[in-house]
Amino acid sequence: MISYIALLRGINVGGHRPLKMEDLRKMFLQLGFKKVETYIQSGNVVFEVPESRQTDQLVPLIKEQIEESFGYDVPVVVRSAYRLGAILNNFPFDIKEGWKGYITFLAEEPDSEAKEQLESQSNNIETFKVAGTQVYSVVNKKADQKPQFSNRFIEKQLRVAGTNRNLRTINKVLNLASAE
Repeated sequence: MISYIALLRGINVGGHRPLKMEDLRKMFLQLGFKKVETYIQSGNVVFEVPESRQTDQLVPLIKEQIEESFGYDVPVVVRSAYRLGAILNNFPFDIKEGWKGYITFLAEEPDSEAKEQLESQSNNIETFKVAGTQVYSVVNKKADQKPQFSNRFIEKQLRVAGTNRNLRTINKVLNLASAE
């Protein structure tokens, strides 16, 4: 069995697309996934599938079932626990006092022009580094100016769907995956 993490975008945010995590967990079990656990209300699901299962089939299967079960067409990103751990270990920034680290998981790799455009907007409030299908970001939460950083901002700059998670959440889902 291989442990995976599904990251859903835009559920339970500001009262939009409400979805109980227990209902989501049951849906994953109905798909035949094993050891299904959810973490907080933002759509983080840890699950296992047999090694024989094709990874590229997971996203469309999960997306279709969410739409069928709950009526929501939401972006879904799936990473193996192993890959997610490697992504986290490659976080390129030191987190200074007052700053917070994030990783945006992208549905596909953006083009090089879009990557350069986003990275060129790094400043003393926020810094971006695009690496494959993720964006590493650090944001100064104590800055006088409001940062541009948001899921919508990243998607608009890169023209690719994605979902943000802070480093604490990523560590928690990795701990859930390794506990199974």
